[in-house]
Amino acid sequence: MDTPSHTALGREILATVRSDLYLSLRFLDAALSGLDFEMSPLIPATATNGEKLYFQPHYLFRSFDENPVLVNRAYLHNLLHCLFSHLYMEPGQNRNLWDLCCDICTESILDSLDVPCLRKIPSSLREETYQYIKEHKISLFTPGRLYHLFETNVFYQKNMVLLEQDFCIDSHQFWPCGEENKEQEQNKKQQDYEKWQELGDKTRTNMETFERRAGTNAGSLLEILKLSYGNPMKYDQFLRRFTVWQDCLQINDEEFDTAYYTLGMELYGSIPLIEPLEYKEEKKIRDLVIAIDTSGSVRGTPVRRFLTETMTILADSRRFFKNMRIRLLQFDTVVQEDMFITSFEQFARQAESFAVKGFGGTDYRCVFQYVDELKRSGSCNMIQGLMILTDGYGSYPASPPPYPVAFLLADFLKQEDGPAREPAYDSVPDWAIRLKIDH
Repeated sequence: MDTPSHTALGREILATVRSDLYLSLRFLDAALSGLDFEMSPLIPATATNGEKLYFQPHYLFRSFDENPVLVNRAYLHNLLHCLFSHLYMEPGQNRNLWDLCCDICTESILDSLDVPCLRKIPSSLREETYQYIKEHKISLFTPGRLYHLFETNVFYQKNMVLLEQDFCIDSHQFWPCGEENKEQEQNKKQQDYEKWQELGDKTRTNMETFERRAGTNAGSLLEILKLSYGNPMKYDQFLRRFTVWQDCLQINDEEFDTAYYTLGMELYGSIPLIEPLEYKEEKKIRDLVIAIDTSGSVRGTPVRRFLTETMTILADSRRFFKNMRIRLLQFDTVVQEDMFITSFEQFARQAESFAVKGFGGTDYRCVFQYVDELKRSGSCNMIQGLMILTDGYGSYPASPPPYPVAFLLADFLKQEDGPAREPAYDSVPDWAIRLKIDH
């Protein structure tokens, strides 16, 4: 077998599959880039370890030639395992049953997605299985719920072999769940888990934006993502969307080779052959605009509570570079105040005299116009994003800006002197991220 040619052809096929999935499911754009491709002749079909998508060449070539839908579903099947964190969950005592429950969860999502590249007529056993699960009051499929249902169940015992043949699409032999003795393996598992947590957050946010327009009937997928990553999202958790990589002046112990250092000390006394790097690449926030709606509909205590939360987060040096440039705006129909923050010390001084201003109507256009003026003047060239905390009631711009925009609709933004009203979630334009957050 010509391994290099098989590997190249397999990667070309999977790249084509990834493009087809992206065109049909745009909300998966970030997640689809989360797996690299690698050939593995010893597996029956496909597998993943959270970092790579492994493929068996003969299975891949034959399936793609006979019916590309099978390869599309296999790709997305593995991807959903990662997004749902199945690889990092503690498995049940019956590992075969646990694996089957994970596969039923992912396959049920694929069967519910009404897109041509994934369309496949479910078998009678699948329909019977889905119906049986729903009859037991399980509307949202998760491995834990299904495992608890099937563990001592006659239906599973009767159809065990047939269920595994129908639902088990991939191999789980590379899953990192279980006990690892090496600290390096534990660290790698944690890094991959955090990567998929972030990709899951992005996918969920994209779905809440795209699903209104695309109509892909992916409601179950969105609900499981909400269940997996929590809903509503914490404000500081959402800030990860606006991080960038940058070199920082800091000792980098991770890339320091102690062998050369020790050898030099042994041979030459106090002269090491290598010293630790004095810089380290980190992913944090540098340029960000946070606009807070201080109109009459969100006045008083709710705004002050959010400002307190914002101040606490901005004071957390783990999320921001030392050379940060954060603009904290207050607005109603005009921008009432622009607090330009370049250091934690400066922020602490300004926070002492901070006062809420505004209490008029709500016009989001003034914020975008103000940011555009800052960009033209050169004061805000590298903006990573604009976040607007509001209740959603106001006038929006007709066209999107050239930078990411998120409308953060907080549950505590209620009227204090009248009946509570829910945030105008559906009023946010399609081009913006809309997100309910928890304070």
